[in-house]
Amino acid sequence: MQSTFLRTWWNQPHSYESVVSYLDLHGALVPYRLAASLSTFSYGLGAAALLLLTDSPPTSAIGRSIFVVAIVSTLLVGVAWLKAPWPSKRVSLMFAGYSDIGVTLVLLSYGSPQSVFLALAMLAANSVYVQLFHSPRVMALHLLWAGSAVTLFFVLILLSPDTDHGLAVAQLVVLIPITFMGPTFFQYLLLKLQVQAQAANFDPLTQVRNRRGLDEALPVYFLGADNVAVMVVDVDRFKSINDRFGHHQGDTALQLVARRLTKDGVLVARVGGEEFAVVTKLAENEARALAEEYRNAAHSAGDSAPLTVSIGVAHCTYPSSEGSGIGADVVALTTRLLRRADAAMYEAKQQGGNQVVVADLSARGDLTT
Repeated sequence: MQSTFLRTWWNQPHSYESVVSYLDLHGALVPYRLAASLSTFSYGLGAAALLLLTDSPPTSAIGRSIFVVAIVSTLLVGVAWLKAPWPSKRVSLMFAGYSDIGVTLVLLSYGSPQSVFLALAMLAANSVYVQLFHSPRVMALHLLWAGSAVTLFFVLILLSPDTDHGLAVAQLVVLIPITFMGPTFFQYLLLKLQVQAQAANFDPLTQVRNRRGLDEALPVYFLGADNVAVMVVDVDRFKSINDRFGHHQGDTALQLVARRLTKDGVLVARVGGEEFAVVTKLAENEARALAEEYRNAAHSAGDSAPLTVSIGVAHCTYPSSEGSGIGADVVALTTRLLRRADAAMYEAKQQGGNQVVVADLSARGDLTT
């Protein structure tokens, strides 16, 4: 069971941009920005207290220099968390490395490893940031650094004749669960929640997204995009398939349609009984060509029940602002486009089915308001 969890944890897909977008949509970035800023400031205040208020501050020039750099840099980084745009993935990784290395260097420079041994628990606070925003592989690197730091300090304490080795062992016993077991269990819980959240976003029969999952994916999917093209795909005469071949065959037909709609670079969702939505970033002519490709692919001579689909297509342009993405507005925009595509799909059905109809959006005022 442990090996299964570790293997699942290690291979868990992770998207920094998706996490940031999700937290932004739910209003969680602002409090987390504040928490990151205050935590950074507190690290600087802790370093200042060690330098200025303790009985045995660092006396070497290098040690004092490290403390001064740490105090000044935490002030600058804390202000950046409050004022600067949310960091890119690369900058976020640099912040995680800065936090781990900075904490270790400051404590190492203090000159009394036993006095600050328990302060290595600050690395556990760094774990929370890494677990939330970065992949299990980055988390593993963080834990490797933390383990190396704890081992180094423990060895330095044991090599010093003036330290209490029994106290060092007691400190180590306290430090291990805080630094390693706590973050590990938190990672396990986070993984469980991610799996459950993902399951709630997918249709169990067809394994494509449901409407909730589609809406969750839209803001990240359309980052930097200029085109929004949607399709509503409905299986023709689906009731007759159920009546003639049985509900089991009807389920198989839906699974086949979902599989034939799924392609790299598009979002597919089951939004009704036999109705699917396809969302793309294609230009209008490209979306029409893809819809025709879908229509042709829906029917296969080898199918137990003959399948055809009616498809409605709707498209509009949505220029992004400086590449920052569309944000939550694209959910409302896509909803309006899906309504127009749905009307076009019904028009295709009225023409006998197995048709592609592109919605006439010459009057587009309702799409941008």
